[in-house]
Amino acid sequence: MDAKIGSRRTSILMGESHTSAFNRILAKAIDILVVIAIYFLASVIWRPFGVLGAAAYCAFQDSMGRGQSVGKRIIGLRVIDDSTGISCSFQDSFLRNFPFVLAVTFASIPMLWVFFILICLPTIGFEVYLLLTLNSGVRLGDVLGNTLVIEHVESTLAT
Repeated sequence: MDAKIGSRRTSILMGESHTSAFNRILAKAIDILVVIAIYFLASVIWRPFGVLGAAAYCAFQDSMGRGQSVGKRIIGLRVIDDSTGISCSFQDSFLRNFPFVLAVTFASIPMLWVFFILICLPTIGFEVYLLLTLNSGVRLGDVLGNTLVIEHVESTLAT
């Protein structure tokens, strides 16, 4: 049975994990360091640049290159669309990272810290819980974006 582009398979929640939770958490930690660096470096120019730059990187990080953010490239992971098997698109990346985009935005604006504490921290905690407890190793963002994180090793042919 061929999967149509944009169709959603139900196996994303019930399948097997394609990578370890440790590798995914490590890659996300590296990406968080990149987001923080972008925020502070761009804030030197003008604070809203810091917020926008960090939120933009956070939103579209998984659509860069072959579905690899900086952290995923370092750790050797890749994000693919579950139904097509191709690299994560801008739309998929935005959907899968939306909880983190909200967290970056709310955490960087002092007036919104209450929302960060009440909305973002529990949501991110739920994401980690799903990642650690589901056999498929997916998180809420993977379901929203219909994506999977897989191991990806660059192969270089020696001639």
